[in-house]
Amino acid sequence: MYIDQKDKGASSRGEKIFILILIGLFLFMMTMELLSNYEPRKLSIVFFLAFWVPLLFLHEFGHALMAKLCGWKVKGTVIGLGNIFHKTTLFGAPMEIRMIPLEGFVRIAPLNMSGVRIKHALIYFAGPGIELLVFFGIMLFLGTDQMFSQNDNYLQIALQSLGFAALVGAVINLIPLGISTENGTSPNDGLGIILSLLSSKSDYEQWVRESK
Repeated sequence: MYIDQKDKGASSRGEKIFILILIGLFLFMMTMELLSNYEPRKLSIVFFLAFWVPLLFLHEFGHALMAKLCGWKVKGTVIGLGNIFHKTTLFGAPMEIRMIPLEGFVRIAPLNMSGVRIKHALIYFAGPGIELLVFFGIMLFLGTDQMFSQNDNYLQIALQSLGFAALVGAVINLIPLGISTENGTSPNDGLGIILSLLSSKSDYEQWVRESK
């Protein structure tokens, strides 16, 4: 995702423990299901879910990296929803990891008007774009036949799950949608690409002025 949201502050130790307990219970129930009539291909859903959070990091990293490559300012990155779980930095800007890792956003700002519409669209596309690279890279490595076939090879199951998790994430983000947030409606990546190309010059000029 490529949206903004209100800062809800740092999470307490109790909230962190509560989340960890919920995760533990979920993993326990999933383990019980796997052990019931176990077969390796059942692990595909486990791998799919396990890869979702790393792919979310990769998605937002793609936005931030493209912003840097385009000469824009990266003001901050947020991974997840809810209260802050951990703080770090990315490209010298603050990065927050929040309690519920379902979506994220990168705060950026243009520093000049050079190719501003195209650069903005590229920054929006970079998140799902890097996920598409993961999918096609895995498909190239495995081959089309193995990518879409079922077997009991653990490595193949893991790579298939990673590839399809990346593809699902990219497709979801490229479908043009407005997302409701506490600060109003924000565009997702797909809608953001369209709006970037259609926004007026005066809107970007004002954004540049506010960034200085």
